[in-house]
Amino acid sequence: MTPEVIPWMSPCLSQSMSFVLAGIGHPMKFRRGDVIYTSPGLFGNLMYVRSGFVVKALLDPVRDEPLLLSMAGPGALCGNYENLYVRDRMPRRHWCLTSTEVLVVNQELLLKIADQNPEWQHELSGYSSVSSICDRMGMFLNYSGTVEERLGALLLLMLHCEEPAAMANLFSKGVEWVELPFYPDKGTIARLLGCKFETVSDVVRQWGSHDDIRRRSRRIWLRRRTFLKYWEWLMPFMQQSRAEERAAEALRQARRREEYDSF
Repeated sequence: MTPEVIPWMSPCLSQSMSFVLAGIGHPMKFRRGDVIYTSPGLFGNLMYVRSGFVVKALLDPVRDEPLLLSMAGPGALCGNYENLYVRDRMPRRHWCLTSTEVLVVNQELLLKIADQNPEWQHELSGYSSVSSICDRMGMFLNYSGTVEERLGALLLLMLHCEEPAAMANLFSKGVEWVELPFYPDKGTIARLLGCKFETVSDVVRQWGSHDDIRRRSRRIWLRRRTFLKYWEWLMPFMQQSRAEERAAEALRQARRREEYDSF
């Protein structure tokens, strides 16, 4: 199974692989802002995100500053996944955008288990590549829409990953407000979207002045009809990605049949 490509976000693992990680991982909780992984280093944990969001940054090797950012949400890997099958020596730093719970996984044990199942092995060996495609899709969208469209779409993608049931309210005509149960750091979001902090602040301020966003009890409420437009803007990109995934999967299946027939 090939994970779904989602812009700016690391792909979620299959349900069967998630069950494996739940069986061999041990939980750890972190607060917003905690750095949970740096590389290169002698030791680095492989982690599976159970709740919350982790920012993954490729660093400038000279100034030690974040250059390229993406996120891992519930169901995705973070930490040392780049070194599962190939040795990655790029400087990276991962930190928590929100309060986060992860499962710390023994990497060697996971690889031994995956060796027993070709589908799991295929999923893990290709995870880093699919993550890179998600990153590139996010970079593409950063040049394809306004900051308002990108920010609105990103918040909805985060909601989709964290609270799928709440996300369903976006498509319910009888609902006026959709709850966003987190408040991400605007500076990090601006870096992720390839824009200035002031621009993100201006968009949020504009939403507030138009009563499209409300803050209550450390939570954010989004006006459904306004944010539905941002989801509709995002959908053509997502559908194109899914079509390409189906074509790639069909090609892989055809090649497997050819290999089988050749025996």
